[in-house]
Amino acid sequence: MEYRFVHHWNYALQEDEHQILESAISLTSQPRDESFLQRAAKFIATHAQVQYVLIGSLSEDGKEVVTKVFLKNGEVLPNISYSLQSSPCDSVLTQRFCYYPDNVQSHFPKDIELQELNIESYLGSIFLKEDGEPVGLIALMNDRPFDNAAFAEHLVLVLSPAIEEELVLQCHPTL
Repeated sequence: MEYRFVHHWNYALQEDEHQILESAISLTSQPRDESFLQRAAKFIATHAQVQYVLIGSLSEDGKEVVTKVFLKNGEVLPNISYSLQSSPCDSVLTQRFCYYPDNVQSHFPKDIELQELNIESYLGSIFLKEDGEPVGLIALMNDRPFDNAAFAEHLVLVLSPAIEEELVLQCHPTL
């Protein structure tokens, strides 16, 4: 899987954040099963202090996301599928990373889900297969600005290779 540098922030990790990243690395090295994506999402939600975490795979035609994990306040919600068109997740696919610190709804007025969930801030990152093609994405969302978006991105990027591997196994078991 591709390693992506954190290049969006001029940010020095705090001591407790180093420990959290070490715990994230430990999580990726544990034996994995079908609950890994849920454990990773809960870990991110807790330590990035975000209201919503969504991990999803792309549909065959690449026009929709099918959630594998969808959390609100650490609780698992039913999985959904939704159109990428006119959503910040569509920007994630083209830019590989997307961050809206506030007022995300005004940037995507046709995204009804953002309005229904009362989303104010959004951070998303792409997941890639070994050939560099997108396999899915992660979205962190809040009804207020993020407490520490730089650390949230660090956390997502540390967990990305393991999440990518799991998505590939679940969505494309022959790869």
